[in-house]
Amino acid sequence: MKKLLLLAALFAGLVAFAPVRADDVAKEEGTYKKIEAKLDSTVVPVIAYDDVDVTEVVKDFAKKGSITIVIDKKALEAVSADDRKITLELTDMKLGNALNIVLDQIGLVKSYKNGVLYITTKEKAQGQTSTKTYDVRDITMRITDFPTPEIKLKAQDEGSGPDIIVPKEDPPTTDDIIEMIEGAVTADWGTTAKIVVAQGQLIVTATRDVHKSVANLLDQLREAK
Repeated sequence: MKKLLLLAALFAGLVAFAPVRADDVAKEEGTYKKIEAKLDSTVVPVIAYDDVDVTEVVKDFAKKGSITIVIDKKALEAVSADDRKITLELTDMKLGNALNIVLDQIGLVKSYKNGVLYITTKEKAQGQTSTKTYDVRDITMRITDFPTPEIKLKAQDEGSGPDIIVPKEDPPTTDDIIEMIEGAVTADWGTTAKIVVAQGQLIVTATRDVHKSVANLLDQLREAK
């Protein structure tokens, strides 16, 4: 029974720390680009609202564009009831442009979070962070190999037999990788951006752009190994 519980806990830990690579980040970015493409390609012949709550307008936009839009509840609560009422008449307008006009009226902006279009405040959008787990054990793991030794022949007066020098190249540790990331990727490390180590993996909290840079750097380390 104890063994089963231990295995279950181990499996849960592995699931919780699902690794992320540059391809995964690229796929997520691809999802956001598809949303932007739908907003840009969907042209609505007539958009007309008369004193309609912005939540209903956003729902209508989401339906027209076949996309998912989530509104930050706390951000919306900060908007007065009167300001939330939308009165608007537009013709032959791209859905993305119409959404921007509506959001300008209530002082909110669009961003992306968890694979969906997310409406929030400008401050939150600029500081929007997410936490991803990067598996670097393939980078830090020592591979048992038998490198070709370098043979250096001695001169006659240096004694008999060659000197055999076996090259030693230790893989980087997680601390080495963190140092490389914080040195190469621009971010407010220690404040809005953080890295912790768990089970040989890096748990990174950062903005979308920082995640893209981290994933690319780790892939470069893999290629160089």
